[in-house]
Amino acid sequence: MPTKPFRRLDVSIRGQIINLLLDLQRDFGIAYLFISHDMAVVERISHRVAVMYLGQIVEIGPRRAVFENPQHPYTRKLLAAVPVAEPSRQRPQRVLLSDDLPSNIHLRGEEVAAVSLQCVGPGHYVAQPQSEYAFMRR
Repeated sequence: MPTKPFRRLDVSIRGQIINLLLDLQRDFGIAYLFISHDMAVVERISHRVAVMYLGQIVEIGPRRAVFENPQHPYTRKLLAAVPVAEPSRQRPQRVLLSDDLPSNIHLRGEEVAAVSLQCVGPGHYVAQPQSEYAFMRR
């Protein structure tokens, strides 16, 4: 279920729809595959979260583990970019990424290797940063 239809809704209506989805999930045991770049909505509605970078999953795990203890550099930077209204829950200072990002569309003379995920906690798996992630280590 993509979140694009939610983006233009009033915040209160969006909240009501999310609450309805959560109620349906609880009452009928419905599972959702929720695809979104809105990390606030992802945090609210998800039990498990997968973070993708360049078409590959780089971190997957229980919502709390991914949001409270992100392990992959891209996940950390993604979450650091989310604005937080509650001062007690401030995320780390926002970090900008390099302008010269690698791309699966514009390969630089090399094939994109499959990412192997390493277990870092119960149900929490992270891709080991490889050369294409080197720009994020700064």
